[in-house]
Amino acid sequence: MAVEGRRSPAGPQVAQPSPFIALAKQTLIYGVSGVLLQAVGVVTLPIFTRAFTQAEYGKLELGVVLASITLTVVDLGFASAAQRSFYDYAETDGEQRRSVLFTALVATCTAAVGAAVVLGALRTQIASWVFGGSNVEWLIVAIAISIPIVNAATFLREVMRLRLRQWSYVAAAVMAAILSAAISVALVVGFDAGVEAVFVGAIFGNALGVVYGAWVGRHDIGMHFSGHELRVMLAYGLPLVPAAMAMWALVLVDRIILNRLSDLAEVGQYAVANRLSSVLMLVVTAFSQAFGPYILSLYAENRELEKEVRAHALTYFVVVLLVAAVGLTLYAREILELAAPSFDRAYKAVGPLNLGMVAFGISAVSVAGITFTRRMGWVPLVAGVAAGVNIALNFALIPRFGMVGAAIATALGFAVLAALQHRLAQRLYPTPYETGKLARALLLAVLAGAVGLIPIEPLLLALGIKTGVLIAFLASLRLTGVVEAKDIGNARRLVAARLGRA
Repeated sequence: MAVEGRRSPAGPQVAQPSPFIALAKQTLIYGVSGVLLQAVGVVTLPIFTRAFTQAEYGKLELGVVLASITLTVVDLGFASAAQRSFYDYAETDGEQRRSVLFTALVATCTAAVGAAVVLGALRTQIASWVFGGSNVEWLIVAIAISIPIVNAATFLREVMRLRLRQWSYVAAAVMAAILSAAISVALVVGFDAGVEAVFVGAIFGNALGVVYGAWVGRHDIGMHFSGHELRVMLAYGLPLVPAAMAMWALVLVDRIILNRLSDLAEVGQYAVANRLSSVLMLVVTAFSQAFGPYILSLYAENRELEKEVRAHALTYFVVVLLVAAVGLTLYAREILELAAPSFDRAYKAVGPLNLGMVAFGISAVSVAGITFTRRMGWVPLVAGVAAGVNIALNFALIPRFGMVGAAIATALGFAVLAALQHRLAQRLYPTPYETGKLARALLLAVLAGAVGLIPIEPLLLALGIKTGVLIAFLASLRLTGVVEAKDIGNARRLVAARLGRA
């Protein structure tokens, strides 16, 4: 195997700032698409929350759940498996790399079409199972049609990422998002369409993404289907399917339980809270997209340096996440009063959801130790335990605390996932993570974010106090040694490098 056959230097090397700057640059590039996508979400949130009732918004959220779980299944682990097999070959092995991508694309698209047929055929039963018997058959049909198109657009963007075409990736994601949002808003506002309009917009927006992705990747995807590569990727990717399903349970099953134990209006409130905390999910996604290929290539060249880079990268990444989490939690009430005034309780769930996203970010880095050793059979087991904890907590907490209970269950579920993955990865492939710094940073963030739950009037006083708390949190990171002088120096070099490129 190409990766295993390369030699690593005999001894460890001290990580220089350049690896972190290179990783940060790639994260910023992928983050551009996330920021722009979030900007689209900011525009549509006040429109949809005014056009739809709380119950209708809850119905929309359950539709998103159904689409997400279907896309998780039809992926069949090929997104990760194709990346791993792609890097089994050197840059000079172009034909083998193209065969890997074509084989994965054909397999996952075939699964997506089959799933769409099943959704359409079982739409009446699904309406009862997921939505509690609501009149949503046409919504399910729209979701079914979107599945193959969204799946293909997503995989073609992954090809761009593997080929390091970051700006093409950004263009594909942004074009699809803007067209999807424009069509959805036009149908909802101009034609008084229901929640189905959101998925109709997704169909057309992602169809544009497929056309653009196919054109950009026309030289990267071959025309040779390899049974051998299919077996290799299935062996790697299939264990990830139950893991992905468990991750789906961690992220989305709480909406279904909340609907069963409460009502669609409560799901709508919870959905708005999740829209705000999804800013952190975009940060985690952007980092993961840059981190995966980068750390695999560094592992192939210098394994000791890779450990140093990954350990420090986790600290930097968690600090960034926590700063964003504290800011969003502190100002959640004010943001949602402006963007979604009728969803007046949604801010209460933002803090726990943000902590869950931070834990998810930690697990996205710590899982590398499992990936390097190819012990992927552990991944579904660990994710399954975390999902089981999450589901049990949802049933225990929702009857008493409603959507806040669901948010707490999500946060604790992700915390269990991060802790178990970290422990397992350290046994398989030890890495010198800075756990003391991470623990101090998390404690400080919880204390600062708690202020966001306190009702403060008038508005100017609330903004003043919360801004002071945010500044104090930033200062405490430096005073407690979480952020050191060398870290600030690295950040300055990164900014200088970006300005020099401008």
